[in-house]
Amino acid sequence: MKQIIVDTSTAKSSLILNNNDIPVYEKFWESNNNHSKDLFEYFLILKKEIGNMREVDHITVLLGPGGFNSIRVGISFVLGIASSYNINILGIPSHFVQAIHSIIEKQEVTSVIPCGKNKWSWAKFSNGNFEPEKVGLISDFSDFDSNKFKGEILIEDKKITRDYKKLILSSEVMKKNKGFTKPADVVPIYAKGPSISKPKVPYKKLNI
Repeated sequence: MKQIIVDTSTAKSSLILNNNDIPVYEKFWESNNNHSKDLFEYFLILKKEIGNMREVDHITVLLGPGGFNSIRVGISFVLGIASSYNINILGIPSHFVQAIHSIIEKQEVTSVIPCGKNKWSWAKFSNGNFEPEKVGLISDFSDFDSNKFKGEILIEDKKITRDYKKLILSSEVMKKNKGFTKPADVVPIYAKGPSISKPKVPYKKLNI
């Protein structure tokens, strides 16, 4: 089973081709406000690895929170590709991905994700629930217990933690428990309401 995973919800972006739990193509990059250009270029490389796009079972896309524009880039791109090739979509909240191991183990954890302007979105999970019991927005980490903290940028070492294994595992768990996502429900999750208008046409088919 071939699966594409797209994550442009923050500057730390990912594009993965997964074939039966084996990453055939992996690209991780830090985008400097060029998510659309970068994603398009890397997808053309990935597409050559796929061969026949009809062999792709589904595309997973992270819904945010994160950067306003970066989230929209990934979602719009996935909606366009899925529509062009009639591929199923699996939309996953970014906090769910970050907390996936703790959710599976039913441990309490707080996921934190940068969302621009020196602000971080946080979501607290417990008891194995897929939905966070509390969410919020902060400007510092002083109130968080680092032992129960999972984030793209760790307090101690600043390492990226959203690797392909976590992305693939999150996709498997979400698909098994929730099934695929209707295109109409593939919408951005923002830490706060964006000061932008909703496009009249949310996506278009992509001839690539």
